[in-house]
Amino acid sequence: MQHSLLDIPSSKYAELIPLINSLSSYDLFSEEKTHLKTAPLPFFKDYKLLSAQAFSTIPPVTMHYLWNGKDNDIIKMEGTRDSVFDNLHKLRLILDESTIVPYVKFVLDGIWTDKGNIRLVESLDEIEFSDSPSREDLKFLETTIRPATVSQSEEGYLIDAIIIYGTEIYHSIIGLRQDGIFDFRSETQLKGGMRCVRVIFLE
Repeated sequence: MQHSLLDIPSSKYAELIPLINSLSSYDLFSEEKTHLKTAPLPFFKDYKLLSAQAFSTIPPVTMHYLWNGKDNDIIKMEGTRDSVFDNLHKLRLILDESTIVPYVKFVLDGIWTDKGNIRLVESLDEIEFSDSPSREDLKFLETTIRPATVSQSEEGYLIDAIIIYGTEIYHSIIGLRQDGIFDFRSETQLKGGMRCVRVIFLE
């Protein structure tokens, strides 16, 4: 999921960097060799995405956080959905027709596994390729990838979506509760071994 990241003024670095470093076992970030950016998240009332890139390492390391600019509360994205699910009480989730799918996309994007991250995709433009797809693979993707659909359920919502996990393509049904907790209700593998699809790992 792409975010429109904007630079955070350097005047905020002295305030934010110690808070970010306090969430790790050592001080990775410094004012001189760090680039901080932020992007709005329309499904959270007060929290934004905070991206911190350290240039003190080779290659540079990028970490992501949830940041409340009002009180400077910062939540570290740990590579699991728990970073969001365990903090829903203060994230103040906004669920409506325009935010349901982006919210699920955001949480899934933040899950990291030995096969890379998990991506809910709705168009070919959202797929990164490591190699040019064959005609067969391209035709499959063109006929398979489509916008997710949302329907109401007793607990909240059902999202019918296409998921990329590693080099595998799935048709999935995701159950989303009103409180923001969701899980996979069904998964059907549509195609495996699509090596043309780039596997995205944590930077």
